[in-house]
Amino acid sequence: MMDVTPQKLKEELKTDKRITIVDLQAAHEYEHSHIPGAVNIPLDKFEEEYPHVLHDKDEIIVVYGEYDELHKGSDACKILEAAGYEKVGHVVGGIHGWKDAGFPAEGGRES
Repeated sequence: MMDVTPQKLKEELKTDKRITIVDLQAAHEYEHSHIPGAVNIPLDKFEEEYPHVLHDKDEIIVVYGEYDELHKGSDACKILEAAGYEKVGHVVGGIHGWKDAGFPAEGGRES
């Protein structure tokens, strides 16, 4: 599992690399604010839902929650690593770290 700063993720998204961003927030939180292009798999449903969304174990997968201190990202990364995914990381600071770095979010509110 790698720590991915918001700045590093933004740079990586400019390349041709295949990156899947996974938002671990509850659906209503995702609707309010998420990283552009992220798919929503709430952590409480992660183990049952990720196989239907994340098909390529060679793809880079970056997960995040609301804040880094909730440890949602590391929990999801451990699940993926145990299933054989090798290129897994989590966004340091979660969605709030992303927005604090000045990057745009999609959804119904900016805070």
